[in-house]
Amino acid sequence: MPAESPDSQGLTATIIIGTYNRRVSVLRVLEQLNQQTAAGRFEVVVAVDGASDGTEEAIAAGEWAFPIRWTVDANGGIAAARNRAARLAANPVLIVLDDDLLAVPNFVAAHLAAQERNGDVLVHGPTPLAAGFDRGGAALLFERTRALELDESSHTQREWTLWGGNFSVRRQLWRAIGGFDETFREYGGEDTDFGLRVAALGIRYVFEPAAVAYHLHRVSQASFRARALTEGRALVRLAAKHGRPIESFAGGSVRRPLDRLIVWIWTRSPKAGQRIGRLTSGILWLADRTAPPALQVSAARAVRRLHRLGGMTLERTPIAAGDSGFSREA
Repeated sequence: MPAESPDSQGLTATIIIGTYNRRVSVLRVLEQLNQQTAAGRFEVVVAVDGASDGTEEAIAAGEWAFPIRWTVDANGGIAAARNRAARLAANPVLIVLDDDLLAVPNFVAAHLAAQERNGDVLVHGPTPLAAGFDRGGAALLFERTRALELDESSHTQREWTLWGGNFSVRRQLWRAIGGFDETFREYGGEDTDFGLRVAALGIRYVFEPAAVAYHLHRVSQASFRARALTEGRALVRLAAKHGRPIESFAGGSVRRPLDRLIVWIWTRSPKAGQRIGRLTSGILWLADRTAPPALQVSAARAVRRLHRLGGMTLERTPIAAGDSGFSREA
Protein backbone atom coordinates (compact mmCIF):
# COMPACT_ATOMS: atom_id res chain seq x y z
CA MET A 1 0.00 0.00 0.00
CA PRO A 2 1.58 3.35 -0.98
CA ALA A 3 2.57 5.65 1.84
CA GLU A 4 0.50 8.72 2.53
CA SER A 5 2.43 12.00 2.54
CA PRO A 6 4.14 12.95 4.76
CA ASP A 7 5.62 9.50 5.32
CA SER A 8 8.90 9.89 7.20
CA GLN A 9 9.07 13.06 9.28
CA GLY A 10 6.60 15.42 10.85
CA LEU A 11 3.62 13.08 10.88
CA THR A 12 0.52 14.42 12.59
CA ALA A 13 -2.31 12.55 14.25
CA THR A 14 -6.02 12.67 14.85
CA ILE A 15 -7.07 11.09 18.15
CA ILE A 16 -10.52 9.58 17.80
CA ILE A 17 -12.60 8.95 20.91
CA GLY A 18 -16.05 7.39 21.05
CA THR A 19 -18.06 8.05 24.19
CA TYR A 20 -21.48 7.26 25.58
CA ASN A 21 -22.74 8.73 28.88
CA ARG A 22 -19.27 8.99 30.41
CA ARG A 23 -19.01 12.75 30.70
CA VAL A 24 -16.75 12.78 33.76
CA SER A 25 -14.48 10.11 32.34
CA VAL A 26 -14.09 11.60 28.86
CA LEU A 27 -13.39 15.06 30.32
CA ARG A 28 -10.64 13.53 32.42
CA VAL A 29 -9.19 11.91 29.29
CA LEU A 30 -9.27 15.24 27.41
CA GLU A 31 -7.72 17.10 30.33
CA GLN A 32 -4.87 14.60 30.34
CA LEU A 33 -4.33 15.24 26.62
CA ASN A 34 -3.69 18.90 27.49
CA GLN A 35 -0.36 17.70 28.90
CA GLN A 36 0.95 16.09 25.70
CA THR A 37 4.53 16.83 24.67
CA ALA A 38 3.63 16.64 20.96
CA ALA A 39 1.94 20.04 21.00
CA GLY A 40 0.78 21.15 17.57
CA ARG A 41 1.03 17.66 16.10
CA PHE A 42 -2.43 16.34 16.88
CA GLU A 43 -6.12 17.11 16.94
CA VAL A 44 -8.96 15.34 18.73
CA VAL A 45 -12.31 14.25 17.32
CA VAL A 46 -14.88 13.01 19.82
CA ALA A 47 -17.92 11.01 18.66
CA VAL A 48 -20.66 11.58 21.24
CA ASP A 49 -22.69 8.41 20.74
CA GLY A 50 -26.18 9.43 21.78
CA ALA A 51 -25.10 10.56 25.25
CA SER A 52 -27.73 12.19 27.45
CA ASP A 53 -25.49 13.33 30.33
CA GLY A 54 -24.33 16.70 29.00
CA THR A 55 -21.13 15.40 27.39
CA GLU A 56 -21.39 17.68 24.36
CA GLU A 57 -21.96 20.81 26.43
CA ALA A 58 -19.08 19.95 28.76
CA ILE A 59 -16.68 19.48 25.85
CA ALA A 60 -17.78 22.77 24.35
CA ALA A 61 -17.17 24.57 27.65
CA GLY A 62 -13.71 23.09 28.19
CA GLU A 63 -10.36 24.76 27.63
CA TRP A 64 -8.22 22.59 25.39
CA ALA A 65 -4.60 22.98 24.28
CA PHE A 66 -5.30 21.25 20.97
CA PRO A 67 -7.80 21.54 18.12
CA ILE A 68 -10.95 19.62 18.96
CA ARG A 69 -14.15 18.80 17.12
CA TRP A 70 -17.04 16.55 17.99
CA THR A 71 -19.92 14.85 16.31
CA VAL A 72 -23.22 13.96 17.94
CA ASP A 73 -25.49 11.20 16.70
CA ALA A 74 -27.96 8.62 17.95
CA ASN A 75 -26.48 5.75 19.90
CA GLY A 76 -25.01 3.30 17.41
CA GLY A 77 -22.31 1.55 19.40
CA ILE A 78 -18.56 2.04 19.70
CA ALA A 79 -17.75 0.82 16.17
CA ALA A 80 -20.11 3.35 14.59
CA ALA A 81 -18.85 6.11 16.88
CA ARG A 82 -15.22 5.49 15.97
CA ASN A 83 -16.09 5.39 12.27
CA ARG A 84 -17.89 8.74 12.51
CA ALA A 85 -14.90 10.32 14.22
CA ALA A 86 -12.48 8.85 11.67
CA ARG A 87 -14.42 10.37 8.78
CA LEU A 88 -13.74 13.82 10.25
CA ALA A 89 -10.02 13.22 10.71
CA ALA A 90 -7.71 15.71 9.01
CA ASN A 91 -4.34 14.10 9.77
CA PRO A 92 -2.57 11.08 8.24
CA VAL A 93 -2.32 8.99 11.45
CA LEU A 94 -5.37 7.90 13.41
CA ILE A 95 -4.94 7.11 17.10
CA VAL A 96 -7.87 5.28 18.69
CA LEU A 97 -8.22 6.09 22.38
CA ASP A 98 -10.99 4.84 24.65
CA ASP A 99 -12.86 7.27 26.88
CA ASP A 100 -11.57 5.61 30.07
CA LEU A 101 -7.83 5.68 29.28
CA LEU A 102 -5.45 8.33 30.63
CA ALA A 103 -2.57 8.93 28.21
CA VAL A 104 0.92 9.67 29.52
CA PRO A 105 2.46 12.98 28.35
CA ASN A 106 4.52 11.37 25.55
CA PHE A 107 1.62 9.19 24.35
CA VAL A 108 1.09 10.96 21.01
CA ALA A 109 4.82 11.43 20.45
CA ALA A 110 5.42 7.70 20.99
CA HIS A 111 2.71 6.68 18.51
CA LEU A 112 4.00 9.12 15.88
CA ALA A 113 7.63 8.06 16.37
CA ALA A 114 6.67 4.40 15.94
CA GLN A 115 4.71 5.24 12.79
CA GLU A 116 7.64 7.22 11.40
CA ARG A 117 10.16 4.45 12.14
CA ASN A 118 8.11 1.59 10.73
CA GLY A 119 6.00 2.93 7.87
CA ASP A 120 2.57 1.44 7.25
CA VAL A 121 1.99 -0.54 10.45
CA LEU A 122 -0.49 -0.94 13.28
CA VAL A 123 1.03 0.45 16.47
CA HIS A 124 -0.35 -0.95 19.71
CA GLY A 125 0.25 0.69 23.09
CA PRO A 126 -0.19 -0.83 26.57
CA THR A 127 -3.23 -0.11 28.75
CA PRO A 128 -2.25 -1.12 32.29
CA LEU A 129 -4.66 -0.55 35.13
CA ALA A 130 -4.51 2.91 36.68
CA ALA A 131 -3.52 3.23 40.32
CA GLY A 132 -6.52 2.53 42.52
CA PHE A 133 -8.28 0.52 39.81
CA ASP A 134 -6.21 -2.64 40.30
CA ARG A 135 -8.49 -4.27 42.85
CA GLY A 136 -10.90 -7.18 42.56
CA GLY A 137 -10.83 -10.36 40.53
CA ALA A 138 -12.37 -8.92 37.36
CA ALA A 139 -9.81 -6.10 37.16
CA LEU A 140 -6.87 -8.35 37.99
CA LEU A 141 -7.99 -10.91 35.40
CA PHE A 142 -8.26 -8.14 32.80
CA GLU A 143 -4.69 -7.09 33.58
CA ARG A 144 -3.26 -10.61 33.39
CA THR A 145 -5.08 -11.42 30.16
CA ARG A 146 -3.97 -8.18 28.53
CA ALA A 147 -0.32 -8.60 29.49
CA LEU A 148 -0.33 -12.25 28.36
CA GLU A 149 -1.94 -11.62 24.97
CA LEU A 150 0.35 -8.67 24.24
CA ASP A 151 3.36 -10.49 25.79
CA GLU A 152 4.58 -7.23 27.26
CA SER A 153 7.65 -8.88 28.77
CA SER A 154 9.13 -9.18 25.25
CA HIS A 155 7.29 -6.20 23.70
CA THR A 156 5.57 -8.39 21.12
CA GLN A 157 2.04 -9.54 20.48
CA ARG A 158 0.23 -12.34 18.77
CA GLU A 159 -0.70 -11.74 15.15
CA TRP A 160 -4.02 -9.83 14.86
CA THR A 161 -4.54 -9.59 18.64
CA LEU A 162 -6.01 -6.12 19.09
CA TRP A 163 -7.06 -4.45 22.32
CA GLY A 164 -8.83 -1.60 20.61
CA GLY A 165 -8.56 1.20 23.17
CA ASN A 166 -5.00 2.27 22.30
CA PHE A 167 -3.67 1.79 18.80
CA SER A 168 -2.78 3.78 15.70
CA VAL A 169 -2.88 3.20 11.95
CA ARG A 170 -2.52 5.34 8.84
CA ARG A 171 -5.75 6.95 7.72
CA GLN A 172 -5.40 5.38 4.27
CA LEU A 173 -5.32 1.90 5.85
CA TRP A 174 -8.47 2.69 7.83
CA ARG A 175 -10.19 3.69 4.61
CA ALA A 176 -8.91 0.64 2.75
CA ILE A 177 -10.51 -1.79 5.20
CA GLY A 178 -13.59 0.36 5.79
CA GLY A 179 -13.02 1.04 9.49
CA PHE A 180 -14.83 -1.01 12.11
CA ASP A 181 -17.57 -3.46 11.17
CA GLU A 182 -20.65 -1.89 12.73
CA THR A 183 -22.64 -5.12 12.55
CA PHE A 184 -20.68 -6.36 15.56
CA ARG A 185 -22.48 -3.88 17.78
CA GLU A 186 -24.83 -6.43 19.28
CA TYR A 187 -22.20 -8.75 20.74
CA GLY A 188 -18.86 -6.97 20.42
CA GLY A 189 -15.79 -8.44 18.76
CA GLU A 190 -15.26 -5.42 16.50
CA ASP A 191 -11.67 -4.97 17.75
CA THR A 192 -10.65 -8.55 16.93
CA ASP A 193 -12.39 -8.31 13.57
CA PHE A 194 -10.50 -5.09 12.78
CA GLY A 195 -7.21 -6.74 13.74
CA LEU A 196 -7.91 -9.77 11.56
CA ARG A 197 -8.66 -7.58 8.53
CA VAL A 198 -5.50 -5.53 9.06
CA ALA A 199 -3.41 -8.71 9.34
CA ALA A 200 -5.02 -10.10 6.17
CA LEU A 201 -3.48 -7.19 4.25
CA GLY A 202 -0.03 -8.15 5.48
CA ILE A 203 0.24 -5.10 7.72
CA ARG A 204 2.76 -5.61 10.50
CA TYR A 205 1.90 -5.10 14.17
CA VAL A 206 4.31 -3.06 16.28
CA PHE A 207 4.07 -2.97 20.07
CA GLU A 208 5.19 0.41 21.43
CA PRO A 209 5.74 0.24 25.21
CA ALA A 210 6.14 4.03 25.53
CA ALA A 211 2.60 4.74 24.25
CA VAL A 212 1.00 4.08 27.62
CA ALA A 213 -2.60 4.89 28.51
CA TYR A 214 -3.77 3.90 31.99
CA HIS A 215 -7.12 2.14 32.23
CA LEU A 216 -9.75 3.42 34.66
CA HIS A 217 -11.27 -0.05 34.88
CA ARG A 218 -14.71 -0.27 36.47
CA VAL A 219 -17.12 -3.14 35.98
CA SER A 220 -20.04 -4.37 38.08
CA GLN A 221 -20.71 -8.04 38.74
CA ALA A 222 -23.69 -7.98 36.37
CA SER A 223 -21.71 -6.22 33.64
CA PHE A 224 -18.82 -8.65 34.02
CA ARG A 225 -21.16 -11.61 33.51
CA ALA A 226 -22.95 -10.01 30.57
CA ARG A 227 -19.68 -8.99 28.91
CA ALA A 228 -18.32 -12.53 29.13
CA LEU A 229 -21.55 -13.87 27.62
CA THR A 230 -21.31 -11.46 24.67
CA GLU A 231 -17.63 -12.34 24.23
CA GLY A 232 -18.70 -15.93 23.68
CA ARG A 233 -21.30 -14.92 21.13
CA ALA A 234 -18.70 -12.77 19.35
CA LEU A 235 -16.28 -15.71 19.08
CA VAL A 236 -18.84 -17.71 17.11
CA ARG A 237 -19.52 -14.79 14.77
CA LEU A 238 -15.82 -14.04 14.27
CA ALA A 239 -15.05 -17.66 13.44
CA ALA A 240 -17.86 -17.74 10.87
CA LYS A 241 -16.95 -14.41 9.26
CA HIS A 242 -13.25 -15.15 8.91
CA GLY A 243 -13.47 -18.87 8.17
CA ARG A 244 -11.31 -19.78 11.15
CA PRO A 245 -11.86 -22.61 13.63
CA ILE A 246 -13.24 -21.20 16.84
CA GLU A 247 -10.41 -22.94 18.69
CA SER A 248 -7.97 -20.48 17.08
CA PHE A 249 -9.45 -17.68 19.21
CA ALA A 250 -8.46 -17.27 22.84
CA GLY A 251 -11.11 -18.95 24.96
CA GLY A 252 -12.74 -20.73 22.02
CA SER A 253 -11.67 -24.28 22.79
CA VAL A 254 -14.17 -26.67 24.41
CA ARG A 255 -12.06 -29.68 25.27
CA ARG A 256 -12.14 -30.18 29.01
CA PRO A 257 -14.89 -32.32 30.54
CA LEU A 258 -16.02 -29.38 32.70
CA ASP A 259 -16.34 -27.19 29.58
CA ARG A 260 -18.53 -29.80 27.93
CA LEU A 261 -20.68 -30.02 31.04
CA ILE A 262 -21.17 -26.25 31.06
CA VAL A 263 -22.16 -26.31 27.38
CA TRP A 264 -24.63 -29.11 28.10
CA ILE A 265 -26.22 -27.09 30.92
CA TRP A 266 -26.60 -23.96 28.77
CA THR A 267 -28.00 -26.07 25.91
CA ARG A 268 -30.58 -27.79 28.07
CA SER A 269 -31.58 -24.76 30.15
CA PRO A 270 -30.16 -21.24 29.68
CA LYS A 271 -31.99 -20.23 32.86
CA ALA A 272 -30.06 -22.87 34.78
CA GLY A 273 -26.85 -21.53 33.29
CA GLN A 274 -27.83 -18.07 34.42
CA ARG A 275 -28.58 -19.25 37.97
CA ILE A 276 -25.21 -21.02 38.21
CA GLY A 277 -23.61 -17.86 36.85
CA ARG A 278 -25.14 -15.74 39.61
CA LEU A 279 -23.96 -18.25 42.21
CA THR A 280 -20.41 -18.20 40.80
CA SER A 281 -20.54 -14.42 40.70
CA GLY A 282 -21.49 -14.45 44.39
CA ILE A 283 -18.35 -16.46 45.11
CA LEU A 284 -16.35 -13.82 43.24
CA TRP A 285 -18.00 -11.08 45.30
CA LEU A 286 -16.99 -12.88 48.50
CA ALA A 287 -13.45 -13.56 47.24
CA ASP A 288 -12.98 -9.89 46.38
CA ARG A 289 -13.66 -9.00 50.00
CA THR A 290 -11.94 -11.81 51.89
CA ALA A 291 -9.49 -13.73 49.70
CA PRO A 292 -5.96 -13.02 48.43
CA PRO A 293 -5.56 -11.76 44.85
CA ALA A 294 -4.73 -15.20 43.42
CA LEU A 295 -8.09 -16.59 44.58
CA GLN A 296 -9.89 -13.48 43.33
CA VAL A 297 -8.44 -14.08 39.86
CA SER A 298 -9.43 -17.75 39.99
CA ALA A 299 -13.02 -16.85 40.90
CA ALA A 300 -13.17 -14.22 38.13
CA ARG A 301 -11.78 -16.72 35.63
CA ALA A 302 -14.54 -19.18 36.58
CA VAL A 303 -17.25 -16.54 36.11
CA ARG A 304 -15.84 -15.50 32.75
CA ARG A 305 -15.43 -19.07 31.51
CA LEU A 306 -18.93 -20.12 32.49
CA HIS A 307 -20.52 -17.17 30.71
CA ARG A 308 -18.23 -17.20 27.69
CA LEU A 309 -19.16 -20.82 27.07
CA GLY A 310 -22.79 -19.85 27.61
CA GLY A 311 -22.52 -17.16 24.96
CA MET A 312 -20.93 -19.57 22.49
CA THR A 313 -23.71 -22.07 23.15
CA LEU A 314 -26.54 -19.55 22.81
CA GLU A 315 -25.14 -18.11 19.59
CA ARG A 316 -25.07 -21.60 18.12
CA THR A 317 -28.58 -22.45 19.39
CA PRO A 318 -30.70 -19.34 18.70
CA ILE A 319 -33.95 -21.01 19.76
CA ALA A 320 -32.65 -21.16 23.34
CA ALA A 321 -31.08 -17.68 23.22
CA GLY A 322 -34.34 -15.91 23.97
CA ASP A 323 -34.57 -17.83 27.24
CA SER A 324 -31.14 -16.75 28.50
CA GLY A 325 -32.29 -13.97 30.79
CA PHE A 326 -29.67 -11.58 29.38
CA SER A 327 -30.39 -8.50 27.32
CA ARG A 328 -28.74 -8.42 23.90
CA GLU A 329 -27.77 -4.83 24.67
CA ALA A 330 -25.86 -5.82 27.84
